[in-house]
Amino acid sequence: MTAMLRFKITETVRWLIYLSLSIILFILSLIFLLWGVSYMERGLIATSLLSALTGFTLLSASLYTLRLSAYVYALSKGEGIEKKS
Repeated sequence: MTAMLRFKITETVRWLIYLSLSIILFILSLIFLLWGVSYMERGLIATSLLSALTGFTLLSASLYTLRLSAYVYALSKGEGIEKKS
């Protein structure tokens, strides 16, 4: 296996790993946000706020990882990242 082919495989696998990690984080954030609503309904205010904070933090991490996945995908296709001037 040549070095160039190995590099191409790792780039393809890398953006897929970031994409799957982002989907997992998004699902976890939805679970925590739903738990926060459930705790609020039962009157557990502090637990609800903590669950909501965790959910929003995981949502932010999911969006960041999704953006990172898009960057790695663009680099693996050879298009690069264009910056706005």
